[in-house]
Amino acid sequence: MLNLDASENIDTLPRSIVKKIKARVKYVNDGISRIEKASGITYPPYNIRPMILLSESAVELGQRGVIYARVIPEEGPAGLLISVELSAPLVAFGLKGTIQAVLAHEFMHYVELVRKFTTLDILSDETVGTLHETIYSDYERLYEPKWLFQDRGLIRLLNSRFLDGLVDDRLNKNTLKKWVQKDLPSKILPPDANVVRIPIASILRTNFDPLLKNRLEELEKIRAVANE
Repeated sequence: MLNLDASENIDTLPRSIVKKIKARVKYVNDGISRIEKASGITYPPYNIRPMILLSESAVELGQRGVIYARVIPEEGPAGLLISVELSAPLVAFGLKGTIQAVLAHEFMHYVELVRKFTTLDILSDETVGTLHETIYSDYERLYEPKWLFQDRGLIRLLNSRFLDGLVDDRLNKNTLKKWVQKDLPSKILPPDANVVRIPIASILRTNFDPLLKNRLEELEKIRAVANE
């Protein structure tokens, strides 16, 4: 879902940026189609936020990272609503391959979240205080791309773009020059701010994708064999 025409957003972005994002949404939709085909699982809803989130550690002063996308679980009337939030700079300045890699990476987070919620494995996570720890925990818990996707090109794309965080110098430079330095909307978050607490009752009310639940059983078997 593209939400840049809302009245509260009209004055926050230059028209040229809005026009560019709208022209490049096709790369997002193409990426989602590719991921669904490669995984056999429906992609969660997405939205494009007209803002960039900057993660700054209170322990490592001066160290700042860019949050180009994230998965957000929210409490709804019928249970959990899980969506993917993409930053406007990602869509505006990211290469097609980078956008697809980010979409695939967030999809892996979505799958992991559903695994946690369906097994109620949600009490063991510890809050982290540095960017390095955040990145480490980010990768430690996700399924291997080769287990989830039947698309070698997509797997190679993921492995090349995500090494120690997202690798795309061109995107970072453009975001800094064309967004941050122009004082377009941004918000600084500490690493532990990206935490959402969901009531157990809301989780129990949720009807998760049955195809994904079946796939999770297969993935857990693969993980168990790989860990032997």
